Amino acid sequence: MERTLFAALVWSALSTQLVQAEALSDAANAMCEKVKQCTIAHMGEADMTSEMRQMIEPMVNSMCDAMRAGIKEVPTNHELYQPAVACMRSMAELSCSDFQDEQKVHTDACEAYRQQADQVMAES
Repeated sequence: MERTLFAALVWSALSTQLVQAEALSDAANAMCEKVKQCTIAHMGEADMTSEMRQMIEPMVNSMCDAMRAGIKEVPTNHELYQPAVACMRSMAELSCSDFQDEQKVHTDACEAYRQQADQVMAES
């Protein structure tokens, strides 16, 4: 009975961490997909050769891969975890034209994240 209860508690704790880890990963994926979508749309509008397009697409993909790799290292219990998720989600909700406007790219959620990150760095 005690083992079953202990196993249930451990599973519950791990499940919560996995869900939280997936939240950041999902938010990062959504943001990367938006950036890729907007980049491809912009390339379609721009006067680019197919060679230039072929060069840019892998660069965008590798940017997303690098971000995903870094996310695996972020502890889910860190005080900046949820603000980072909120920032990425807010950026994924932007339109492609919003990405062209420097004022709109700085979302409220990302500004809150930046302020919290600055505070954490100042306290370190």
